[in-house]
Amino acid sequence: MVGVRSDTVPQQRVPAPRGATRADLAGARDPGGRIDLPGSVIEKAAARAIGEVAGAEAARSRAARARVSGEVVLLRLRIDVDYPLSVLRVAEAVREHVKGRIERITGKQVHHIDIEIAELVR
Repeated sequence: MVGVRSDTVPQQRVPAPRGATRADLAGARDPGGRIDLPGSVIEKAAARAIGEVAGAEAARSRAARARVSGEVVLLRLRIDVDYPLSVLRVAEAVREHVKGRIERITGKQVHHIDIEIAELVR
């Protein structure tokens, strides 16, 4: 190609060996850029995760709010609970499930989850 010098082409990235862990790669140079994960994406994932718990569903308006600070996530959830189930048991199940789901999807640590019971539904 005209006007392209071979010494200006960046070196190609080499994929990590299969089965390598983060500890194995700690000394290696980071080959990529960064990933920005806005709170709105975490909010949508949390709202979907609420519906995966038996006896709970996301409230109609703004079911999840997320604050992201570095690698830490704080969540506020609004849920509807099926009557006559135990509100405390359903809320605890939602807390555990959403925490696990968000940590698995995002790789960030969920530090705190506040839950507001918006409604009891039949």
